[in-house]
Amino acid sequence: MDIPAADIQRIVDRYLRSEASASMVVMELVQLTEDTAAIARALPMLAGEPARLRELAGHLAENEAGCRTIVRMIRQRLDAPEVAGDAEEGIARSRKLFDASVAQSEESSVALYSLGSAELLAAATDEVIGVLEDWGVLGPRRDALEIGCGIGRLMVPLCSRVRSVVGTDVSSGMIAAATRRLEGCSNASVQLTTGRDLSEFGSASMDLVYSVDTFPYLVLSGQALVERHFREVRRVLRPEGDFVLFNYAYGRSREDANDEVLAHAHGVELQVIRADESPFRMWNGIGWLLRRG
Repeated sequence: MDIPAADIQRIVDRYLRSEASASMVVMELVQLTEDTAAIARALPMLAGEPARLRELAGHLAENEAGCRTIVRMIRQRLDAPEVAGDAEEGIARSRKLFDASVAQSEESSVALYSLGSAELLAAATDEVIGVLEDWGVLGPRRDALEIGCGIGRLMVPLCSRVRSVVGTDVSSGMIAAATRRLEGCSNASVQLTTGRDLSEFGSASMDLVYSVDTFPYLVLSGQALVERHFREVRRVLRPEGDFVLFNYAYGRSREDANDEVLAHAHGVELQVIRADESPFRMWNGIGWLLRRG
């Protein structure tokens, strides 16, 4: 693949300006080129501080095997259309995608920017948990629900920070991985879900509902499914319960994504506590904190 050097430079410049982590930039370069060798050749030729460019090249070299796995995963994802014809098609596509992805790399299946590294994923997970703590949504008397729990990487540290936590996912492969990781966590459980709603849970049964990088797949499945999930989140939340959403959609401007989230929140009478925030160092996730009155 013949990639203009200017496109590579544009991505690398974000690292040189300390606007993005090495892991995010390497992931973006892999997505752009689908060729780790080409990235390694290009980096020394770019403009910028040589020491910083060597740091980036070293990060790529340390995680080259994981990056090659990401290339395979990216090529697999290209087989699917960007927007589903309807919700059922979108859910089925997500199920197939994540069953295949988790079989290749548990770490990359939930965070491509982990580059397949358990250590990088653990650091990124700690960062997400730190934000949840800073936002004041955790506590020993709170019952939590994760929509799209994946391999359970966030549920494990949450076990000691909430009264109970349950995760749902449409992928049986993800559920199997999460079940294994959660062994020994007596206050945590996972459920395979249809992806259509939260009908497994009673009204006013949760103090916290959170979702990390799951809503983009709901958005690709149609606004009807998104609207249904916002209604369902409000239904299962107790009064003063919190809804934390990290990443709403891919390929939208921040302004458009924020406008949609706020419109959905107002439509189901959720209060907006935080909106359109970028609280992470390793990850480029955008967050919202909504609350049931």
